[in-house]
Amino acid sequence: METLTDRITRYLLARIRRLAILDLYERAAAAGLLTADFLVAGDEKAGTIWRVPEKSLRLLDADPAKARAEIGRRLGKAPYKTTEIDVLIQDLPTEPVHDNIRSAPKGRTDREHRAAARRLKSGPVVASKGPEKTRSASSEFLALLREHIAPPNVAYVAVALLVARAVGLSVLDVSALSAVLRSPGAFVLIKAPVGRFERRFGLMLEDGLIVPYWTKLEDVHRSSPLSDGYGDRRRGKSRKTMKTLAGTDVPRAVERSLARFLSDVLLDRSVPVIVADETKTALAPFVSMTPDLVLECNGLDHELMAELLQVCCGIAPKRSLKRMETMAIDLDGLSIDMLALAVRSGRDLEQTLSILKVLGERARSADKSDDDDDDGRGSGRGSDRSGRPKIKNRFLIKDGDDPPKTFDGIDVVQPEKPAETSGKESSDSAATDPANSEHSRLRQLRIETLCGYGEALNWALDLKEDLQLWRDRGLAWSEMSTKLLLSGPPGTGKTTYARALCNSLQVPLLVTSVASWLEPGYLGDVLKRMSSAFEVAVENAPVILFIDEVDNIGNRAGGRREQHDDYWRSLINRLLELLDGTSKTDGVIVLAATNLPEKIDPALLRSGRLEKHVAIPLPDTEALTGILAHHLGADLAGVLASAPSGNLKTIEAARQHRACVDSDADVIDQSNDGVSQNA
Repeated sequence: METLTDRITRYLLARIRRLAILDLYERAAAAGLLTADFLVAGDEKAGTIWRVPEKSLRLLDADPAKARAEIGRRLGKAPYKTTEIDVLIQDLPTEPVHDNIRSAPKGRTDREHRAAARRLKSGPVVASKGPEKTRSASSEFLALLREHIAPPNVAYVAVALLVARAVGLSVLDVSALSAVLRSPGAFVLIKAPVGRFERRFGLMLEDGLIVPYWTKLEDVHRSSPLSDGYGDRRRGKSRKTMKTLAGTDVPRAVERSLARFLSDVLLDRSVPVIVADETKTALAPFVSMTPDLVLECNGLDHELMAELLQVCCGIAPKRSLKRMETMAIDLDGLSIDMLALAVRSGRDLEQTLSILKVLGERARSADKSDDDDDDGRGSGRGSDRSGRPKIKNRFLIKDGDDPPKTFDGIDVVQPEKPAETSGKESSDSAATDPANSEHSRLRQLRIETLCGYGEALNWALDLKEDLQLWRDRGLAWSEMSTKLLLSGPPGTGKTTYARALCNSLQVPLLVTSVASWLEPGYLGDVLKRMSSAFEVAVENAPVILFIDEVDNIGNRAGGRREQHDDYWRSLINRLLELLDGTSKTDGVIVLAATNLPEKIDPALLRSGRLEKHVAIPLPDTEALTGILAHHLGADLAGVLASAPSGNLKTIEAARQHRACVDSDADVIDQSNDGVSQNA
C-alpha cells in the first residue's frame, strides 16, 4: 500500500520532471526543433502550445541513431535558457486545448491523444499527409527529444524527499493536509535540519515545484528572503503571492518587531504564510507553536540518501545502503549544496560516497571549531551583533591590528576615537595643544559640529540614536532609515559629511565610487567590482558604504547611450539588486553622493533604495562662520582679536559659535563613553 510519504514523493518528482521538460522544449524551440504559439492570441500568460514542424519530422527519415545525434547536436548549440512564459505541455500539435487557440484543429479527446503519445515506434517513421500518421510521427520525434532531458536536479530532488518525509511524519492523511492548504490565510511551518534547505525550498516554491502554481515570495520581515528572487529567470509568469519567513532569520530579528509583522500578515488572511526552517534547534514559541500545520523531518539519513542516488543516478537502493554501512558514512553536517557537488551523473557509487564522507567530516570539523571559538576567528567565521555569520573571503576590517586601507577600488576609513578628557582643564588643554591637533575635540569631524547641512544633519542624528537602539536590540534594522542620497554643487562637503558620520557613529567607512567600478571596462569585471563593494560591506557590518559620483551609472531613460544600452542597463539593474539586498541585511548604511541628481535613474530613488534625498546648498553667512570657526580651532581667538573694526555681528556670531562648538564637544565625549568601539 502506498504511504503518504510515497504519494507526496511521486507528486513532487513529477513536478520536477515537468519543469525539466518545459526547459527542454524552450531549448528545442531556440534550436528550431519546435515551434511555439500562445494558447490565447496576444496573451503570453495564458501559456504556450508546442508543435513539431515539418522540417523536424523529416529527421525521422534517417536512421534513429542519426536522428538522435542530430537532435543532440542542435540542442548543444542552444543556450540553457529557462522559459519566459507560462507553458502547457502539448505533446501532440493538433490536440485541442482551448477554444481560442490559434490554428488548433479539433481532433480526438485528451485521453486518446495521451494514449497515442505512448504508442511510439522504434523504427523511422515517414511523414504522411494523414493526421493520424502526422500525430504518430510527432510523438516519435518528441520521444527522441525527451531523451535529452537534463538529469534530475540533485538539490531539488533532495528537498522534495525531505518535504515528502516531513509531510508523511506529521500528517495523518492527505485530507488533513488539503484542508489547511486550501485556506487562503494558511500558516505552515516546515522544518528540515539540513543546510541550505531554506533557499532551495524557496526557489522550488517560486518555480511551482512544491505547490501546483508559480509563486511570488514576499518576506514577512523584509530580512533575508528564502530565495534570490525569480528576477529574470522566468519572467511573464502568472504568480500567486506567498508570505515567507526563513527560520535562520527568527533568532536575528527583534522578537517584538517580528511578532508584530507576522501577526499583521496573518490577520489580513489574504495570502498563505510559509516558514521554512533549516536550524537544528527549536524556534521561538511565537513561531513554532502558532502555525496551523507543522511539518517536520529528521534531516539526512542513509535511506533518504539511497533514494536520492536511485532517482538521480539510477543506483539500486540496496546497493547504496550496503556500501554506506560498510564505509560508515555519516551524513550529519552535509548541506543541500554539498549533495549537489557530490552526486553527479557519470560518477560511480564509490566515488560519490567517498566525496560525501570527506565533505561531511570537514563540515562537522568546521562546526566544532565555531562552537569552541567564541569570536569565530579560529574558523575564519564570526558573527556580528545580530548573529549573522561573517565569511572571511577578503578581509575583516575589525579583524587584526593592521587592516588594509584600500582594497579593489574601496578605501577603508576607520573612525577616529573620541579624545579622552578628565575634567574641564584637561579638555581645554587637549583642544589647544598644537601637538595634539590631530585629535583635537574641536577639529575632529563629527556630525554634531557640522554647519550648513540642514535636513541631512537631522537624519544623521536620528540614525545615531537608532543605531544605539539597534545595538541594544530595542529596534529592528528594517525600521530604521539607513540610505541617503546627498546632492549639491562641487565643494559643498558631501565627502566631509561621510567622514563626519563615520566618526559620530563610530563605525568604519568604505569609500568607493562609480568611476572606480567602471575602471576595469569589461562588463563582467565591472559587475564583479560593484558587487565586491557591497559584499565587503555586508561581511563587515555595521559599516557605512559611501558611493561617490553615483550619477555616472547613467539613466535607462536618458537616451544618451543608445550604442551601449545593454551595458548600462545591466549596471543599473545590478545596482538595484544590490541596494535591495542591503534592505534585507542588518548593519549596512548606504550613503551616495552626486553633483547631478537629475541624471540618476528614477528606480534608484524608490522606496527601499536611495529613498531619502537631501540637497546641500552653498553655505550662507551663518554656515560659513561655523566652517571658519571649525577650521581655525584654537586660533579663532587670535584671529578675532586682530580683526579690524567692522561687522560686530559677524565677530559676535563667531564667538557664540565657538562657545557652542565647545559645548557640543563635551556632549560628544560624554555620549561616546557608553558606545562600544567594537560594535
